[in-house]
Amino acid sequence: MSSQARKSWPTLTTGHPFNWLSKQLLLVPEAVLLLVVLLFHVLLNGSLLTALIGLALMLYLALRLSLLGMARQAITTASYARAEQVLAWLLRLYPYSADAYALQGATLLARGQSEAAIMAFQRAIALFPAHPELHATLSAALLDTGLFHEARQAATQALELDPRSASAYLQLAGIEEQLGKPVATIEMLLRSGLAVHPAPPDEAALRCALIGLLLNQQRSHEARHMLTMIEPLLPACPAPQRADIHFYLGTLLNAIDAPEQARLHFEQSTQLDPRGRHAADAWRASKR
Repeated sequence: MSSQARKSWPTLTTGHPFNWLSKQLLLVPEAVLLLVVLLFHVLLNGSLLTALIGLALMLYLALRLSLLGMARQAITTASYARAEQVLAWLLRLYPYSADAYALQGATLLARGQSEAAIMAFQRAIALFPAHPELHATLSAALLDTGLFHEARQAATQALELDPRSASAYLQLAGIEEQLGKPVATIEMLLRSGLAVHPAPPDEAALRCALIGLLLNQQRSHEARHMLTMIEPLLPACPAPQRADIHFYLGTLLNAIDAPEQARLHFEQSTQLDPRGRHAADAWRASKR
């Protein structure tokens, strides 16, 4: 599980200053063009032509930002077909949009299409490599496809950019588990993620992973106590993440012999995201 919530774009901490500037221009090229048009407008004593060009640029920017908002909303509600349609429009309007590729990757990852998601996240990172959550979500997609060493590299890069990236700690914990690292190392990573006061989707995912680890270690009292902390987080999670959490809660409740409660979570997971990556497994589990 990984969080695909949009975070703020940090300033690049490495590289030549002109490389940093070029990345900013790729994000919002309209802002630079508007400044140039404004300069000519002043030099030409309020030319009607420059005024019209400036208006056209502002309308273009407003359209692009509106489409980005529509795509984010569609993903938040698990309306993937709508999201894909809007993102196709966006990329026709501006094929160098890191935001659009990031949202495309989030859509593909939520639907279980991890290999295609990797390509989308890599395109987004190529356009703006300073966004830590892009590296963290790339790590999630790589982990899903079994590319553990590449996933670790991506998660480590996310933490270098933002030492408070909870989703990067979550991915690293999953990677180290797959690579057979000591349980103490995995628990430390999960608790480190919780220590940075993560957003509700990340916190819920981290707690689910930690509960699974505690149950495997026969620390059932701790695990049951932590289970009570997850449900209050669910209303603040977007539908795809909420569906994931319900699926994992169902799995965990089955592990502690609470099949009726588990079935309710599997049913909620299917209802929230009927086309998500866990939908088929959740539906089958709810019928047992």
